Amino acid sequence: MAKAVVMPKAGNSVEECVLSEWCVKVGDQVKKGDIIAKIETDKSTVDVECTEDGTVLAFFCKEGDMVPVLVNIMAVGNPGEDFSALAPSGAAPAADAAPASEAAPAAAAPAAAAPAAAAPVATGAAADNAPMSPRAKKFVAEHPFVIPAIQGSGAGGRIMEKDVAAAYQTSPHLSSTAAAMLADGVAAPATGTGANGMILSGDMGAKAAAPAAPAAPAAAAAPAAAPAADVITEKPFSHIRKVIAKRLQESLTSMAQYTLNAEADVTGLLALRQKIKAQSEKLGLANINIGDMVMYAVIKALLKHPEMNGEFADNVVKLHSAVHIGFACDTPKGLLVPVLHNADKMSLAEMCRTVKGMAKKANEGSLPPDDMNGATFTVSNLGSFGIVNFTPVISAPQLAMLGVGKTLLRPVRTASGEIVYKDYMQFSLTMNHMVIDGAPGARFLQTLKDIIENFEVICIAG
Repeated sequence: MAKAVVMPKAGNSVEECVLSEWCVKVGDQVKKGDIIAKIETDKSTVDVECTEDGTVLAFFCKEGDMVPVLVNIMAVGNPGEDFSALAPSGAAPAADAAPASEAAPAAAAPAAAAPAAAAPVATGAAADNAPMSPRAKKFVAEHPFVIPAIQGSGAGGRIMEKDVAAAYQTSPHLSSTAAAMLADGVAAPATGTGANGMILSGDMGAKAAAPAAPAAPAAAAAPAAAPAADVITEKPFSHIRKVIAKRLQESLTSMAQYTLNAEADVTGLLALRQKIKAQSEKLGLANINIGDMVMYAVIKALLKHPEMNGEFADNVVKLHSAVHIGFACDTPKGLLVPVLHNADKMSLAEMCRTVKGMAKKANEGSLPPDDMNGATFTVSNLGSFGIVNFTPVISAPQLAMLGVGKTLLRPVRTASGEIVYKDYMQFSLTMNHMVIDGAPGARFLQTLKDIIENFEVICIAG
């Protein structure tokens, strides 16, 4: 009897996922635990494991489809078994499903019925017409090269990202100028004169001839050279980018947001960091940085100002006794915000190790969705990019968000009149004015400043 494999629930808060890639095809033998597909939540990529043994009979969704969790996505059983009852909501199976009466494998079909995906792709310009997965098209757009004939490994011969990535390793690459010329119709040679055979603009051939125009009168001046073609590359929004855009827009339209700017003397903090790194093995803080120390100070400040640590929704303010702090990460997939739950219970060393591990998983796309939910306050640090201050956008329904800018060296006059230079770090605190007025926000920043400027005492006090 045929059985179904369902879209897994990849986290308590996940309601639907994008099926980004099938890793098997109709007719394949699968076992429990085999990776059959890759799915994307709004925050991470997850491998889907098969839950049944048998032959893949049908797919009920296509790559790129948005699928609710716990809905049937694939049928598994013995060749020839009826799987129509497993199709969700009575929908017909996907086009690449094998008919129930077809016991012979797809490979036995006549050559004339072979999928179009097996057709060779001659050049990068032809890639748009090839049956490529979205990830494969993105790879081709970001890695200009002359694409050879490719036999796709996906369902129905579909060309997958791994197929074009493998071809990229052995095929001639194009410079950016040559790639633009190729898109404009100029022929590319099999190999170029650049390093490792790279095809340069000087290697490109002639553009395909256009119909001849009527001859101009002899007295007419030669026309000016046509300007270079404007190459436009379309980049559709990924699922994650769509979610980020939607949430930021909702945040700005549902709150009265305002920002306060302040700074703190971090001369002592920088000196303390050097001492800690010198004793890293003894203290267990080998990888500590200024960002870690600032986030630890934010956690301590939130405990003193619980009115900043919460959420606002449906005209109800929910304040938390525990600090669940989110920290913004720039990843290949876009902005992700891992959440350090119960951060107020952690030591500096424990917090530092946990932050590093979560940031690594976020960049790899392997951080579980539940580790990116439930934040009561968020920190975004752009100081390493040279940003002095900025206006953070609150992650709804949180009440506030802190932006951390770069450190600036400034002259300061001491009580004796002497001019000395000190390092000052910049802070930008955005709050929801519907809940928090200016004075409470200013007091929070004053407390944060005091903690940072007396960090060593705070660490000793715990």
